[in-house]
Amino acid sequence: MPTNGLRASVHQALQLLDTRPSVDPQAYAASRRRLGTLMSQRAVEDDWIARLKAGRRRLSRLGDAEIRKALDVDIQVRKQQRRRLIDHERHAERLVEDHERRSQALCDWQLDHLHQLVQAQWHAQAFLDRQERALDEVVAAPPPYLLAELGPPPRPLEARQVWRQGALAILRFRKDYHIQDPDRALGHASVDTSHRLRRSQVEVLIDQARQLINQPPEPFPLGEHLNIPDVGLP
Repeated sequence: MPTNGLRASVHQALQLLDTRPSVDPQAYAASRRRLGTLMSQRAVEDDWIARLKAGRRRLSRLGDAEIRKALDVDIQVRKQQRRRLIDHERHAERLVEDHERRSQALCDWQLDHLHQLVQAQWHAQAFLDRQERALDEVVAAPPPYLLAELGPPPRPLEARQVWRQGALAILRFRKDYHIQDPDRALGHASVDTSHRLRRSQVEVLIDQARQLINQPPEPFPLGEHLNIPDVGLP
């Protein structure tokens, strides 16, 4: 497949991912725990009410009016607490159901788009493989415009990786703007606004790459990567 076709497939997949239903597993788990806690609390209240009613029935036979009255008050308080718990429980149930609907919608979405997403992964890997081969070629035989901007590929592995990133930024820019100048990496300056903006970004990246490549030997910042815009393949 042509490089542009690979890029288009990956771009379409990225746009498709923007439509993926959102789920929050942590919020879902928290809602389920909350519902479980409320159900346990309501079971405790049900048990207390049952015990109090049983005691109230026993006291009715004994004729202790004061204690029966106190138990009646306690039963009413417990019933009010139970009603509040039921309200909270129903709200928690609605939250859990909403999370379950979202999870099901995500499963359905993934099944509907599985083929396209898997295909895009293959295309993305092919895209990266093609990019690496293009960089291998320019490392083996750097064109004059890369030598002018970055110098020859350095021997140390870390510095060479930086050189490759700088070369990639240049190659992408040249491809996007159809630059054929054999000596000037970025060609002639353009009056086009978008061209000027992209050119200035690449110039900054080239300058950063040169500084990292030429800095004195010391522990190299392997964890840091140049912020190269994803603008295509050579």
